[in-house]
Amino acid sequence: MLTKDEEDFLNKIPADKKVYIHPYDPKAVRVTEDLIQSIKNICPDLKVKHMGASVLEISGQNDIDIYAFSDPIDFDKFVPGLAKLFGKPFYRHKTFIEWKFTKDNFNIEFYLTAKDSETMKKQIKVFETLKSNGKLLKEYEKIKESMNRKSFREYQKKKYEFYHKILDK
Repeated sequence: MLTKDEEDFLNKIPADKKVYIHPYDPKAVRVTEDLIQSIKNICPDLKVKHMGASVLEISGQNDIDIYAFSDPIDFDKFVPGLAKLFGKPFYRHKTFIEWKFTKDNFNIEFYLTAKDSETMKKQIKVFETLKSNGKLLKEYEKIKESMNRKSFREYQKKKYEFYHKILDK
């Protein structure tokens, strides 16, 4: 069963938006390493984690998801340096700040986020489970691949349902 936040997010996705799934591209490793090094050069105190399909080496949206963890009270300490790297934040929430941009043909989503938020804890648990369970990882990749060129809303819903399968165990 989806949470209210998940349902709200799904309802914000345009009905005609499509998802495009691509095979894993090993170039993502170099791009990610460069980005993380840039973040560390500007904000050496941030713990940075690469999560998502590109680090799991599975098919995905040709994107790279990077997270830097901070207490939200300290966000403003890091934003000026991160804005120099990535431009103005795309979205600001009480538990995270999001940047979106493209680098070397990869769509990048970078989050300055509270590690202890419920959403982040769930996301880390799903990621760590997929990383350590090859059977679930293959099942997850098949779900993603089966949604290529289909509704982004339905794709995201299927991902949420799969996440709950992992989290509700």
